[in-house]
Amino acid sequence: MKRLPKPHTCRTQQAQAARHDYLEISRQVIGEPDIDYTELYQRFIVNEWAAIKLDDSVALTALKLGKPAMNVAITLLQGPFIQYQVYEKGVIILAMVRYAKYTVRDAFKQLKQQQPRYLPQQKQSASAVTS
Repeated sequence: MKRLPKPHTCRTQQAQAARHDYLEISRQVIGEPDIDYTELYQRFIVNEWAAIKLDDSVALTALKLGKPAMNVAITLLQGPFIQYQVYEKGVIILAMVRYAKYTVRDAFKQLKQQQPRYLPQQKQSASAVTS
């Protein structure tokens, strides 16, 4: 069996914080509260489709938690799919930033579709209330 690569080490505190956020939300999404980042990374890099779907779910969950869209995009940059594409396949980071932004945009659209639409209440006249 082929030996799987380990995730690239974060160089900044912002990257470490984003990776931590990605891991915490991923744990909720996949229902495994004890998984560590290396295990998550190695599990999802072997299936690109699953890694992309994980990003979709992480983005949607983060938006539901009230995180700003830009922060969600930054968080996605630390996901297994983007990390593998950049550090193992040599994909340019700009393409992956664009992918993260589009993923957040699509999650935001999905979130808006899920929210119930409330009709504004009609104003009642005083005579209707007192009659």
